[in-house]
Amino acid sequence: MKHYLSLIFCLLSTLALLTSCRKEREEKAVDRMDQYTTTKAYPSKFTDESLEKWKQQVPEIQKISIKSTLDGKEQPALFYTSETTGKRPLLVMLHSWSSEYLQIKSIPFALWSKEYDWAFIHPNYRGKFDNPEAVASDLAIQDIVDAVNYAKQHADIDTSRIYILGSSGGAMTALVAAGRHPEIWAGVVAWVPVFDLVDWYAFSQYYPHRDYNRHVVAACGGEPLPGTAAAAECMRRSPVTYIHNAKDVPIFLAHGTNDVLVPPDHSIRGYNLLANPADTIAQKDIDYILKEQAIPEGMEGATNRDKYFGAKDPKVVFERESANVRLVLFVGVHDMAYNPGLLWLNEQQKKMPPAAPPVAGH
Repeated sequence: MKHYLSLIFCLLSTLALLTSCRKEREEKAVDRMDQYTTTKAYPSKFTDESLEKWKQQVPEIQKISIKSTLDGKEQPALFYTSETTGKRPLLVMLHSWSSEYLQIKSIPFALWSKEYDWAFIHPNYRGKFDNPEAVASDLAIQDIVDAVNYAKQHADIDTSRIYILGSSGGAMTALVAAGRHPEIWAGVVAWVPVFDLVDWYAFSQYYPHRDYNRHVVAACGGEPLPGTAAAAECMRRSPVTYIHNAKDVPIFLAHGTNDVLVPPDHSIRGYNLLANPADTIAQKDIDYILKEQAIPEGMEGATNRDKYFGAKDPKVVFERESANVRLVLFVGVHDMAYNPGLLWLNEQQKKMPPAAPPVAGH
């Protein structure tokens, strides 16, 4: 018995020694990643996936499995945290519509997390958006919440600095997650998001060669035509249904004026629902932007710069901030720039409720 107690004591002492030797995390000033500009410029296709590529770039990345608290299924994800001690931000990065959690174009976000000692998680949230379990379903949103909780269990997360970022379908899901769980997020970045699935389905009818409408039909149980159950299901998965719940969450919306995959009015509609009424964008100006792929002359907010966009980033032609939402329109197509969203997120921190006073006598 004494032998076992001595062994336990030895193990505990060794663990304590190892813990005491770990370096404390240090907050440091962030800077641009000049080697990365946009996802269009990144050397891979949008749908390219490879664990080997991830391991080459971020050797410390872990492939993990998270059990869904909704249906019990194991869901894969990629996770990174360092060996330092102390609280750190968490970046939840969401893959886009036609990819899964091994999407190569997300690697720069993990590299940023490694450079600045953030935790990083890249959940699968039911994979490609071609089935009923995906496309911002209840299961997919819960997978994201479960991913946050996994990170909190395996790293010392600063709960005032939990961020979510995505583009296209990932941006759509990030906005749904913001509206359904606003209590979690300190900042949300949505590049070229689908804001309204029913509206986007109607728009995409002009492009029958694309697979997206077939995916929407598969996910929502039919064509989302007016008055149908499929239309109701699509609305249940759309940010427009929930975004009003996220008025207290800082949200960054960015869209290319030349985007013919998801038109920029999707981001503008999101902005209008979150902004103060006096700051909303008039329908006539939205119509002009859609038709001319440019900003109306003299429109308030027209600009040729934005403090988060650098010389290598797409040219900004409009930016407006109101309440907790920031809208940026840039000259470009269906794309995402790496640096602006990360630089903006780094400045966001949620106001935490004050700690409860100690109970008398304790």
